[in-house]
Amino acid sequence: MDLITLAIPVYNVEECVERALLSALNQTYPNIDYLIVDDRGPDKSMDVVRKTIASHPRGKQVRVIENPENLGTGIVRNVIIEQTRGKYLFFLDSDDEITLDCIQKLYDEIKRTNEDVVSGSHNEIRDGEIIRRQGGKQFSATDREGIIMSFFDIKKFFAGPVNKLFNVAFLRENNIRFIHLFSEDIYFSFAVLMNARSYRLIPDVTYSYIMRSTSFGGGGQWKEHVCKSWVPVFIDILQYLQQSQTNTALRIKIKKKLFGSRLNIAYSALKSPYKVQHYINDYLSPALLKDKDTLKSPVLLLAYIFSLMPFFIKKQGVKLFSTIKNFYKKNKR
Repeated sequence: MDLITLAIPVYNVEECVERALLSALNQTYPNIDYLIVDDRGPDKSMDVVRKTIASHPRGKQVRVIENPENLGTGIVRNVIIEQTRGKYLFFLDSDDEITLDCIQKLYDEIKRTNEDVVSGSHNEIRDGEIIRRQGGKQFSATDREGIIMSFFDIKKFFAGPVNKLFNVAFLRENNIRFIHLFSEDIYFSFAVLMNARSYRLIPDVTYSYIMRSTSFGGGGQWKEHVCKSWVPVFIDILQYLQQSQTNTALRIKIKKKLFGSRLNIAYSALKSPYKVQHYINDYLSPALLKDKDTLKSPVLLLAYIFSLMPFFIKKQGVKLFSTIKNFYKKNKR
């Protein structure tokens, strides 16, 4: 069986890291290289980690990298990609947990299909209760458009590196890395799908995403730093798309979806208790649509005109978009 690196960045998770670590150490898959990166949190997370490792039969399979200072999740994950010893790589967040057969199921699928990326389905959990299941149905794509467009369908692809088994050679050969300090998962996920030759989601639930109010994203409750973090992400994703070898028709299709994503993020920002006018103006900036593709698409041209409007019109437009989208989703069920 191939060696798989299971990586866990650790920062300020003293109360829950033991649960995450045990779910990793107790995997049924036998050939695992465990890699833990200490990102120098202020609590006693690493004391818990060391105690758990010392008492577990698989403790000798665990490597620990200690950062000189707090570097942030994106940089830590880049360190992990560089230090991975396995043929495949799996990321686990230190406040989540995986099923005992998670690695085995994902390995069986990636070995059978030779995909670049295989993802499991997952449960979202708050206060011990499952509030949502993501995925749950088999999906696979080998054509470029099908792979890339799955980025915009949460039922097919959950943005982020966790609960996925990556072919390490694929990540390294395409120089796919995290480039943002916050909301780093989105750009990375987009780059993965832009380069992947194949992608597959299995229906089995292999991961529990624990929604905590103290996590960066606030466990689903937006904080101001989340609102702020989206601006460079949008800019860099568009730049990545522009520099790719994507044909014009597909590029325009992606840009229309990206504008819809920016409207969704703007609506989420509107619901926060902070002053977010400047963030929303940045999300919907005309500069993000000022290129030759806009002139070739009536939808993008309308989006550009909308982006020139004052904030109070943008605000009402964002609310209307959300209302129409929710109505459509409700009647589609």
